[in-house]
Amino acid sequence: MLGVAMSFTAPYLSLFGIERAGMTPFRLGVFMTAIAASGVIASTAAGRWSDATGKHRPLLLASLCAATLGYLSLCIVRDYRLLLVVGIAFIGAGGCALSLVFSFSRAALPVADDAERTFASATLRTILSAAWVFGPAVGALVLAATGFYGLFLFAAASFAACGTIVWRMREPGAAGDEHATQHLRPRPMAGDVDAQAAEAAAQYEGQPLTQAEVQPGVPQAAAAGHADVSQPAAAKRRMSSPDVSSNDIMRAVVALTLIGLAANATMIVLPLYIVHGLKGSRLDVSIMLGLGALMEIPMMLALGARASNLHKLNWLAACATVHAVYFVAMSLAPGVNSLIPMQILNAFVVAVTSCLGMTYVQDLMPTSPGRATALFFNASRLGSILSGVLSGMLVQAFGYRGTFLFCGLLALCALVLFAVPGERYPVIARAVRSRLARLTGRGGPK
Repeated sequence: MLGVAMSFTAPYLSLFGIERAGMTPFRLGVFMTAIAASGVIASTAAGRWSDATGKHRPLLLASLCAATLGYLSLCIVRDYRLLLVVGIAFIGAGGCALSLVFSFSRAALPVADDAERTFASATLRTILSAAWVFGPAVGALVLAATGFYGLFLFAAASFAACGTIVWRMREPGAAGDEHATQHLRPRPMAGDVDAQAAEAAAQYEGQPLTQAEVQPGVPQAAAAGHADVSQPAAAKRRMSSPDVSSNDIMRAVVALTLIGLAANATMIVLPLYIVHGLKGSRLDVSIMLGLGALMEIPMMLALGARASNLHKLNWLAACATVHAVYFVAMSLAPGVNSLIPMQILNAFVVAVTSCLGMTYVQDLMPTSPGRATALFFNASRLGSILSGVLSGMLVQAFGYRGTFLFCGLLALCALVLFAVPGERYPVIARAVRSRLARLTGRGGPK
């Protein structure tokens, strides 16, 4: 239901701003930026709170209620200043529902094997893509029959239905839920725990494992006095994982932000490019997005099933390369029909970043699943912040094709961040400075 609600709104929000609210491309960019900025703040706060308390359901319910109120407001509000308030207070705050769903699922899933958890996340992401297969097409039909009023009303109803489902769920680790999950988390009798593994867990870096590492998202106090058989497996994962520096996390976040910037600029510009630039129809927009989502599904399932055996960083670098090729091809497209086969490239990018990108960031921050998931989605939202105003300025200055070429350049920058190891950057920087010094020295004093 969350995927249905998102697929109804995301492709047509830019068309609503131009055609119904009378926004200029620059004002539209500011509006989209305000929504994305609100989403980043809300997701960051929600991730920190859920990691500290181990509770995800209350914030998820609050975000879904905010999204419902936001799209109900879009049915009647047309004033630009009021639209900004609605976007910041409701739509942006409701945008953190997506990251909360994934952190909720990671905390609720009682498995100790990384491969199973990765495949489960990929399956959940595939379900979200399945909604995008038919969602934009149905949204186009609803838009043609009832206008933006009916479109946003239907989207609000979808968010409300999603909230109803979450309201009937139980928080993982709740007292009333213990009997339902006890068989999935067996506790051994005293003396049954492997002594060597327990000793290794206690001696690793001189400190014992915390409950957050054994079962992320569950408060540490909830496991006091209990020995969990997942501790040896968690100890092995910590002992075998390579050292991760903050620079590795920063490089990954910046690269994912650049990919998110380019992808969000495409989401804003593509409907306008098809309808106003190539003289296509709104149905063409839905076909393009639905076809891309359909092709994402087998890719996501395949990547999720083999994620534990894949080198995530190499795949993310290949993803950035494909993204650059996609944007160059988009800028050279002669007509709407030529855009259709290009969606295979875009589907590959979405599948890799969604499946491997999220688990890669979570692997870098294994003890903070809420913050890691929020950080991954905030990278995309930060790209939305930058892409909102930037896409409007680029379209006004260079047109649609020039905007796609600029997005291709961003994808190449992401490729460098993924492909070049962090320790090489100082060497490259010194070489560049030395080269510039020689060049300026040849030209004489300036």
